[in-house]
Amino acid sequence: MALQNILLELKDRFEDYTAGFDSSEPIVQQNMTLKVEHTRRVCEAILTIGGSLDLSRDDMSIAEMCALLHDIGRFEQYQQYRTFLDHKSIDHAALGADVVQRLHLLEGVEPETAEMIVRTVKHHNRAALPENETPRGLLFLKLLRDADKVDIWRVTTEYYHRGFDHQRNRSIELDLPDEPQISDAVYDALINQTLAKMPDLKTLSDFKALLMGWVYDLNFPMTFQMVLEKKVLESIRGALPASSLRVDEIYGLARAYVEKMCFARGDDLGK
Repeated sequence: MALQNILLELKDRFEDYTAGFDSSEPIVQQNMTLKVEHTRRVCEAILTIGGSLDLSRDDMSIAEMCALLHDIGRFEQYQQYRTFLDHKSIDHAALGADVVQRLHLLEGVEPETAEMIVRTVKHHNRAALPENETPRGLLFLKLLRDADKVDIWRVTTEYYHRGFDHQRNRSIELDLPDEPQISDAVYDALINQTLAKMPDLKTLSDFKALLMGWVYDLNFPMTFQMVLEKKVLESIRGALPASSLRVDEIYGLARAYVEKMCFARGDDLGK
């Protein structure tokens, strides 16, 4: 069966699977819907980025399969633990890879390709790319990681700018206190243009700053262009304290980096 037809069937199976987690509890349903919508948007983003690379039709289908399945572990995770925090529950990516295999979701896909997709799902949330992955596997993993970031930025910035007259969603806030301080460890990492670490987050402002630092982990010129076009950094900056010198420094460095990399050739990104 052609990959395009397998993808269509996989979309139907994804809808059936996720519908099984529908809940009468408003906050649970809100978070299940959040993840379904996030998955749809990541699929859109990965097709945009992949299209900029002139991928083949089959490779575009593989990329979309990776995006469709990347967060499938989130549904069992939230149902069981009522959190999306991996360090307080379970590694959602590893759980997702298990779900894909347990339900035989890639039935019909050539075994080597199916194994690569499972590895992509399993490793998409890691702090660094796996050293033993094949060049082809790394391509799809980089595509997914970029597309995932694009939509997480959308989810978080829309939430921050709605204001807090609506119901707070602690899953999006990572259960962090809404305080203005940027912690030393987070500041030091971002000033050195490296990724801040989740265990170092002490405030919601830390997480917002970490999100700006994600630009240092992007892989493709199209993704940098999307960051500029969607005004991602400006939106995050607007959700942080206006008078913070630390925030100004972090934002300025990230913005300059994006502008530089937006016009770099793919093989100049050094990823």
